[in-house]
Amino acid sequence: MITRPPSARLGSLASKPWTCPSCAHQTRRPFSTTPPSRIEVPRLTLHNAFTTSGVPGLFSATGYKLGWTTYQTHILTKLTSLLAGDPDSNLSPKSLLIKYARDPQSASIFNHASMAFNNHFFYQSLSTAPLPLSKLSGGLESSLLGTFGSLETLRQTMLDTAESLFAPGFVWLVCTSAPGQPTWRILTTYAAGPPFPEAGYRLQPSAPGTSPNPLGSFGPLSKAGQNVNKFPVGGTEVMPVLCVNTWEHAYIYDFGVDGKRKYLGDWWEAIDWHAADGRTPERDKSRGALRGLGRA
Repeated sequence: MITRPPSARLGSLASKPWTCPSCAHQTRRPFSTTPPSRIEVPRLTLHNAFTTSGVPGLFSATGYKLGWTTYQTHILTKLTSLLAGDPDSNLSPKSLLIKYARDPQSASIFNHASMAFNNHFFYQSLSTAPLPLSKLSGGLESSLLGTFGSLETLRQTMLDTAESLFAPGFVWLVCTSAPGQPTWRILTTYAAGPPFPEAGYRLQPSAPGTSPNPLGSFGPLSKAGQNVNKFPVGGTEVMPVLCVNTWEHAYIYDFGVDGKRKYLGDWWEAIDWHAADGRTPERDKSRGALRGLGRA
């Protein structure tokens, strides 16, 4: 039997501290001693009226306070603590969610920023005297008819989609810029998911380690790789103009555990279409000739 002496090389390796290769590539946020700059709850135009009397036909004053004031304060307080004095605390929730969508180590920042944006967008579409779509001047109504055929089809499809959403999330009415596609589509996002395709890279095609060198200098998760494309493969530019919140905390106080369908129907009647019209690019209001059911 031949006995070999222990390798000096192996001994030297054993004496060195071992570092997990994937940990070495984690994005580490620099520690800051600067007190966090508080991200304030944006003030809705009709906040005073909503606080006093609620949203007519939809939320009581208490229901509004729970879904907007209390919840939005909670989300933004948490977001402030996550950023902890980082200069990014001066960015808007939309800018934050897009910036951190491709950073797996900042998932909590992404989720809280996205939820803050979505919730704000939802409440901005409500009014004490909502303007019906039929009273709007301009081409929004005819453009919607060009895609959905009738407003009742749009209403039924959007409400059915929201009712069938078992998990919490948001259902959006968005206009698209893709040539040859319907001008309008109904889009579902789950949990705090945003409607922007720029944030679509949040869904990574594969986990690190399952494809060659994903964390290398030029890999898709590298700093350089993250700046190559802002849109995921197959993504198209969309502009959200309307959304409904299906999280239970938004409606449970006024409608109860089993009141989701009634909540959705009452929400449709409370939409201020003037807000949706203001979010719609003028070019999309004139694209009313396209046909087809815009459900995604």
